[in-house]
Amino acid sequence: MAESGSTKKAYFLVLIGVLAVSTAAILIRLALPYASPLAISFYRMSFSSIIAFGLYKLGRERKKLSELTKHQIILLILAGSFLAFHFALWTWSLELLTVSSSVFFVTTTPLWVGLTTPLIFKEKVGKRFYLGVLLAILGGLIIAFLKDDLHIGMDGKTSILGLFLALSGAWMASAYFIIGKKLSNTLPSKLYVTIVYSVSSLVLGIFMLIEQGQVLVVYSPMVYGLFLLMAVIPQSLGHTSFNTALKYLPAGIVSLALLFEPIGSTILAIFLLNEMPSIAEVIGGIFILIGLIIAIKPKPNAA
Repeated sequence: MAESGSTKKAYFLVLIGVLAVSTAAILIRLALPYASPLAISFYRMSFSSIIAFGLYKLGRERKKLSELTKHQIILLILAGSFLAFHFALWTWSLELLTVSSSVFFVTTTPLWVGLTTPLIFKEKVGKRFYLGVLLAILGGLIIAFLKDDLHIGMDGKTSILGLFLALSGAWMASAYFIIGKKLSNTLPSKLYVTIVYSVSSLVLGIFMLIEQGQVLVVYSPMVYGLFLLMAVIPQSLGHTSFNTALKYLPAGIVSLALLFEPIGSTILAIFLLNEMPSIAEVIGGIFILIGLIIAIKPKPNAA
């Protein structure tokens, strides 16, 4: 009975995680009229790094910075930099695209991680994975070329730029996850997250100051509230829920649950932003989701 209760708790945590991460795109869109993508990304990661540091200090994991090797430090800096570019590029894409298009494209991260796995980790990838990649690419092409009202900007070129930014954000996230996998067995997770978030904040802060002419822009309390919500809900609550659920559920199930983020974000965008997806976005999004499910679904004996 105890095991059954833990499993139910884990599925509830997965549900909370999906709902939490689905709010990210909505909160970003609400903040975009008042702040630039770089500023939004910087404050989101700054608040997230403060929260991560607090959780690290409260936890039992203890590993001093002086104990890190030069190789680990280099990888941590790279991971933080890739994470910074991920958020900056994805946030920028939300300025040019509908929520559904942007989130569907950035969610393809597992595909790019899988494509590089044979080269970096010497792990074999089955034929099913490549079928999933092809379906996801087909879905992306449907969104890119069959949607006549894709762009929110002044010209059609904006839509292609937005899609490229979202896709680039997925590539940056892939690099971040690959480095994280390399460090996962050598560093406590809370320390890793704290350092990476801090590096990401520093990188984004430098670019933001360059963008703002080295003068720090002061925002209204409402905007800072949106920044804080991004750090608390999708970043901290969302990812913490998934990480906790991993203690009771197979990684494959949790990974598949993450694919519901585009659906959650699209539904929230309909009700909160009055943003209806087009037929092409719905069809393309379905192809992308099916491709992702086929590609990352674990084998029965691996669940």
